[in-house]
Amino acid sequence: MTRLLFYLRYAARNLRRSARWTMFAVFCIGAGVATVVALRSLGLAIGDSLVDNARVSNHGDITLSYADGANSAFSFLGGERGDANQEVTFSTSEIGAYRAWASVNNAQIAFYTRAFSLQVTAVDAVDVGRPQLISTLLIDPQTFPPTGEIIALEPAGAALRDLFSTPNSVVISENMASQQNLQVGDTVRVSNTTEPFIVSGIVPTETEAGTRDFFAAFFGFAYFHIDRAETLQIDADPNVLSIALPDGSDVNAALHRLNNLIPQSQNWLLNVITVTDIIEQNKIIGDYIGRFIVIMGLGALLIGGVGIINTMLVMVGRRTNEIAALKTFGLKGRQIGSLFLAEAFLLGIMGSVTGAVMGVLLSIAVNRYGEAFLQQKLIWRIYPEAIVYGLGLGMVVTLVFGILPILTANRVRPAIILRPNETHIPGVGVLHSLIALLLVVVVIGLVAGQIIGFPVVGIIGVALTLLILSILVGILWVIVWLVGKLPSFGYVDFRLALRNLSSRRLRTATTLLALSAGMFALSSITFVGVGTREILQFQLTRSFGGNVLVFPVISMMSPTLGNNIVQNVADRFEGVYNTRIAQYTAEILRVDGQEPEVNIPFVDDQGVTRRVDRAFRSLPLQARISDNPDLSSGTIIAGRDLTPEDRGQNVIVLSASLGFGVETTVHVGSELVLRMRGVEYPFTVVGILQDSGGFVQLGQAFIPPETISGNPGFQLNVLQASDDQLNEVLLALSEVPFVFAIDITFIDGLLKRLIDQFSAIPTVVGLLSLLAAAVSMANTVSLATLERRRQIGILKAIGLKGRRVLWVMLLENTLVGLLGGLIGIGVSALGVSILTALGQGDIIPIPADAMPVAVALVVASVIIAWAATFLSARVAVRERVANVLRYE
Repeated sequence: MTRLLFYLRYAARNLRRSARWTMFAVFCIGAGVATVVALRSLGLAIGDSLVDNARVSNHGDITLSYADGANSAFSFLGGERGDANQEVTFSTSEIGAYRAWASVNNAQIAFYTRAFSLQVTAVDAVDVGRPQLISTLLIDPQTFPPTGEIIALEPAGAALRDLFSTPNSVVISENMASQQNLQVGDTVRVSNTTEPFIVSGIVPTETEAGTRDFFAAFFGFAYFHIDRAETLQIDADPNVLSIALPDGSDVNAALHRLNNLIPQSQNWLLNVITVTDIIEQNKIIGDYIGRFIVIMGLGALLIGGVGIINTMLVMVGRRTNEIAALKTFGLKGRQIGSLFLAEAFLLGIMGSVTGAVMGVLLSIAVNRYGEAFLQQKLIWRIYPEAIVYGLGLGMVVTLVFGILPILTANRVRPAIILRPNETHIPGVGVLHSLIALLLVVVVIGLVAGQIIGFPVVGIIGVALTLLILSILVGILWVIVWLVGKLPSFGYVDFRLALRNLSSRRLRTATTLLALSAGMFALSSITFVGVGTREILQFQLTRSFGGNVLVFPVISMMSPTLGNNIVQNVADRFEGVYNTRIAQYTAEILRVDGQEPEVNIPFVDDQGVTRRVDRAFRSLPLQARISDNPDLSSGTIIAGRDLTPEDRGQNVIVLSASLGFGVETTVHVGSELVLRMRGVEYPFTVVGILQDSGGFVQLGQAFIPPETISGNPGFQLNVLQASDDQLNEVLLALSEVPFVFAIDITFIDGLLKRLIDQFSAIPTVVGLLSLLAAAVSMANTVSLATLERRRQIGILKAIGLKGRRVLWVMLLENTLVGLLGGLIGIGVSALGVSILTALGQGDIIPIPADAMPVAVALVVASVIIAWAATFLSARVAVRERVANVLRYE
């Protein structure tokens, strides 16, 4: 115990003597621990929210629904019956039976209708908004929900039951109000009717949005009074029943009694949801989300570990004489190692405690990103589990990453004391380095494996990660070396900055890696999101030949009647064109008399091979009838496009490449034999399209109308409207019952909301990692200042002012910050270039909408470098020359 106390006192004295550099090392590990604590707290908050809100989100303990599962698509199309003429609503007799059951069992119940087929449009005296598909609930406000009152945000504190003061009142969600810029008192139009509705209230989004209704989370929802069902042309009979049992009731026993009321013929249609099932499901979901979040945050801890290595190695280099003297006095190598292990231990305690406090504070802000992801309010609280989690990981990482400096200190020879003016850091040796590396892989791998539940996978994952990071550090080392060779153009300060930059290339490379990783994470989220949206909108517009997709339900029975309905609406607007699209799928039998070859790797089973072979040789065909004079099949690179004179002719325009795995290509004049529904059709290729190579394969081959007999597999109408007419056209279409219209920007909006929602967690991880990188950079600058104290003293002794010395260091770190930002953003831009080249055929490194973000990230990277320099170098360059030049 006496020896242990000696080690700790000696370590504490050394850390106190180097307080300035100790502080940055503490913050290095603290930033990583703070990230873990904040993200673990977020995961636990999400899990608690999913469990705590289960009964409220289910609107009761038991919900019986005909509006889920197989009937959702049918409900979207306005249907009232499922397959085999099964009812998809509760009959009057069933409603009576359930009400009687509720009365006997002292339960609160609510019948209501959930639909997904309505669009809501904001209108006023001047403007018409964009119609928006929403989740719709037709309720009796006096009984809904059975779990208690829903309180509105506007009017503040008003109960839902009091907001239906007029027949045409509608209550909307907060996210819908924000997206459509709606307020209480505004007028909206609802599809299937020309009657105006008045927004009478706005309720929180989490009232309906969540894991069971992503549609409401993305686009919002609206409550209508059940009495308006006929006006909205929706079946007045409810399709959902929610039951709230008395407190302490056995949910499973109540469900067993309820089963006697459910007709056997309805079992396959009726979706039964209990709060017990939801809680179990949400616990699993919350656990996986929490594990995923923490795994993403381990990178910040690794950055902190690198800071520990750098700090302790510099300390070893500064204290070689001290170590040699201690060995001369009789201390063994293992005792020297114990001294430095004690320092690592104390650094771990201080860094972990600091990080735990920072993490608790950060969790307040991090929860906001969790709410954006989950679309539910998260209650902030202090989670002891998260704090213990962070403290444990911080200590483990600090001690593990302190092994290499300890081994270095152990190899200092006593003879160095005879050369006091020389600083000599001995090499560790290959064997010791491998042992240290293996220890890092095993320990960190076991930590990651424990989080994901597979220790072996964790160890392999960490090993691969470190291998990749080593390669990246090597590449960055070369980049730093090349930058150090740049000409200074006679500018002495710049020459000094370049020399300093390349003097510790490995440390500079690791700093660059940390900074560029954070920049890459943030920029890739934005670039890929915007680039994907541009590609999708481009391909959809090109494939469909318009910007409004129209689905007349009547087309299922009479395509001609459905087309006439759409055409009547289009004729009301000048310059709006109508295209009717028929989609077929055919199998390619022969190309120029030869059966196409399909290369299917990793498939040996002959039966599977034949099925996959047919799948790869399938070709989507599109036939279009249009009054649009500018309609084209795409970019023609050879031959010609289809013309009205080709109607009924066996000609085809298609891509040169027939699809993935199909090695046969076509050219103008090629003869194709296609088979569809057992009938063979010969076609002559008259035009070759540029390969889209992207996500949307619809429309890769075009044929004239009236070429193939029989009904198509799928058909719809597409309108081409100018931007200033688009809202009016969509509103006119929404007034026609059972005609559903969406514009291409709706799909773009859906993708944007998906990206915004699901990128919330990666964004906060990227921000926290960037914070860790900023602290690591400050630590690197402080260590560089410590190592260059003699250089700084000499520069000041020959006449350089302190501010000029600071300027040289500022130039050096500006280069580091600029390089880190450009490398991170450059890698993201490379990925987007590949993405857009495959999707559009044109290389777009940084989408135009994402350019402000790219500039902001580069500026932020430079600001981080400046802040790190001023925080860590300014004090050192202000020291007196005599103090700096004194032997230590």
